[in-house]
Amino acid sequence: MRYFFVDCALDTDRRELRRGSDVVPTTPQVLDLLEYLIRSRDRVVSKDDLVNAIWNGRIVSDAALTTRLNAARRAIGDSGDQQRLIKTFPRRGFRFVAAVHDEDQRPGAAVISGALAEPSKLACEAGRATVSIPDAAERVVGKRRFDDWLGRHRGRIKLVGAALAWVATIGAIAGGLIGYWNVWKTIRTDVVREAQRIQAQPTVRPEIAPRLSLVVLPFANLNNDPEQDHFADAVTTELTTGLARTPAIFVVGRETAFTYRNKAVDLKQLGTDLGIRWAVHGAVRRNGDQVRINVSLTDLQTARDVWSDRFDGERTHLAALQGNITARLLCVAHLHLRQYEQAIEQCSRSLNMTGTDFQAYIGLISAYRPTGQMENAREGNGLAAEGTS
Repeated sequence: MRYFFVDCALDTDRRELRRGSDVVPTTPQVLDLLEYLIRSRDRVVSKDDLVNAIWNGRIVSDAALTTRLNAARRAIGDSGDQQRLIKTFPRRGFRFVAAVHDEDQRPGAAVISGALAEPSKLACEAGRATVSIPDAAERVVGKRRFDDWLGRHRGRIKLVGAALAWVATIGAIAGGLIGYWNVWKTIRTDVVREAQRIQAQPTVRPEIAPRLSLVVLPFANLNNDPEQDHFADAVTTELTTGLARTPAIFVVGRETAFTYRNKAVDLKQLGTDLGIRWAVHGAVRRNGDQVRINVSLTDLQTARDVWSDRFDGERTHLAALQGNITARLLCVAHLHLRQYEQAIEQCSRSLNMTGTDFQAYIGLISAYRPTGQMENAREGNGLAAEGTS
């Protein structure tokens, strides 16, 4: 099936999206999303409808759905601000609002026109009054046929035009009609081969540098009192907010994280579904004004805990305790990614180091830092040590 709208054509059989004569590189999920929206264009589809249709009901974050939707809009020349083709209905869903006609409708229109071409014969057989062919319908069918032909051959027309331009330039230099003709054939062949070679080359994407991306899963309540559940939720929310305030760090939203409450989670699959590297999880116990928080940091690529610790404090100083936990998490994660400059700031704050303690900490960093970077660390951080002493 092929769908035509604006200057685009979506071929579901060939899994191909074109704008004009150009093929738009598109991921399979974006193609599925476009096809579903176009097929359901007579109604507003909800987020749940898209998740069931595209991801087969798997748990998907709002960020992942928004990313795929924005990619679909860019592929067809739309945007979230304009919404000319894909319109968002707040708290309801999305709908494809552009005019669409598909390939199956075109032959049907031609058949109807052919049937109407003999109105007197049909009138005799059916015993009804003779009808006339509307000229407007024939013009519409003819225009659609011409647009279809132009869409299929537009790439060839452009290629021939480029080759002719080259021929005109080289022919003027060579002089003479015979030389002009020979050069034209040679250049045209080379241009076609080069275009085919470039199209056959795979697209090389630059490597993406490691980035701190994580989710804070709901903390468990170790008290036997169910009324303390809200206290564990408050700790989870505060840690999420504290981590999200750090620049250049992506933290999955609280609403998405709380969908995993009281569920058995496949950690590697969690990282794949949410597109993140780390998971923070733990448990909370409260005894009067005394609070104990157990925290672990898990690498979702290996499903192994890279760090765990226990923090004790008073409820009246809970904000400072949570700030210390946030700094310690960032310290460990940055060290694991060998992002030493970022790690030094967080580790210094969480460990409350000054003067001599800071110099001792440099020895800890050397266990992670590759050879050759240690001296730079000492020079760059010596002033920081003096400033805190």
